[in-house]
Amino acid sequence: MRAIAVQHGEDPDLFGLVGLLHDFDYEAYPEIGEHTIEGGRILAAEGFPDRIITAIRSHVTENGLPRDTLLEKAIFASDELTGFVVAVTLVRPEKSLSEVTPRSVIKKLKDKGFARGVNRADVYAGVEGLGVPLEDFITFIVDALKPHAAALGLNP
Repeated sequence: MRAIAVQHGEDPDLFGLVGLLHDFDYEAYPEIGEHTIEGGRILAAEGFPDRIITAIRSHVTENGLPRDTLLEKAIFASDELTGFVVAVTLVRPEKSLSEVTPRSVIKKLKDKGFARGVNRADVYAGVEGLGVPLEDFITFIVDALKPHAAALGLNP
């Protein structure tokens, strides 16, 4: 999220905070109808700005909220794809992000048995919302993850 902000001249701290908080309520509220809605209430009670709450709520398709801002589009586009890229990396022999290519990610996206919890429709809708080709966004995500590889249990 921070990398998307930097690329677009936006506030990396704001984007990073949304990326950090977007699923904070998932363990307490794993149902799609509650996830992000209850979290939004918690954040509102703590005084978080509407901009953050709306972005977090809009990253779940089932909430039916439009994604009008770059912040909203970015969290939606990066959420599923980032997790998927990490999953693809973890099954590679060296667990190295350098081994992951757009082609390898797209091949795994077509394999419905791999990372079944990832909503492929959301991956495709996310990049469409950002207006970038899937291959380019995969490369962007991989490059953005490399500096954080060790924290993710991966190799750069």
